[in-house]
Amino acid sequence: MAFMSIRMFTEAHRTPFQIGIAGICIVLTLLGCSEQPRKAPPTEQEIHAGDSGDVSGTRGRHPYRCDDNRPLLVDFKNEGLALELRRNANAAPIILTAPAPGLQYVGDMMSATFSGNEIKIEEADKRPVLCRKATSL
Repeated sequence: MAFMSIRMFTEAHRTPFQIGIAGICIVLTLLGCSEQPRKAPPTEQEIHAGDSGDVSGTRGRHPYRCDDNRPLLVDFKNEGLALELRRNANAAPIILTAPAPGLQYVGDMMSATFSGNEIKIEEADKRPVLCRKATSL
């Protein structure tokens, strides 16, 4: 049977079943050749984790100025999935994390959300603070 003659399958002898099987094979072949989905472009946080916007040159560090007129240093860590927030370079950091790029960062009693070049910081029992990215402190 492995040596079946091609003459056995001339157009006069093709059944609807054989035509259906051939069609399914063609469709499956074309599906296997489909283009792979592209990875989404990097988020702002992923980009900032690898560069520096601060004169110190610290990788991932970017200065912000808040609506209470205080400075805020934001260090993007772990490919943008973690933040270290400080009021100055010598202060102990407050660490916030996000489960995936583009989502809200959370920590003990604090959360942060990005929108463009702004970060909104919310703490329990305090009013939200909005900070804008600064070119320098």
